[in-house]
Amino acid sequence: RDVTRGGLGTVLHEFANASSCEIHLYQDRLPVGDEVRDFCKMLGLDPVYMGNEGKIICVVDASDADKALQIIKNSHYGETAAIIGEVKRADNIGVVLHTPIGGERLIGPLYGEGLPRIC
Repeated sequence: RDVTRGGLGTVLHEFANASSCEIHLYQDRLPVGDEVRDFCKMLGLDPVYMGNEGKIICVVDASDADKALQIIKNSHYGETAAIIGEVKRADNIGVVLHTPIGGERLIGPLYGEGLPRIC
């Protein structure tokens, strides 16, 4: 799915609700470039909710994840592709972001206006 509108957080939240599952997202696996990370820090924005023009999130069976990743990484624009989380059947529906220091944060949809597209 395209992650242009609402960013990764919104798209994964919608997926979790539609699929009645819990998604575990690992912050240290997100391929966020240094420029984007610095831009977000400077403006107080969360990269999880940044629109990602031309990016896609794919959900595949765990047994196919490594193969799918290699296929994407070998494509012209897929060099920064990564496995960023996992989908679990659970009593709780939603998205949990695991931080590098061991914290957890619930990720909901983007509320309000996102950063406008400049194109």
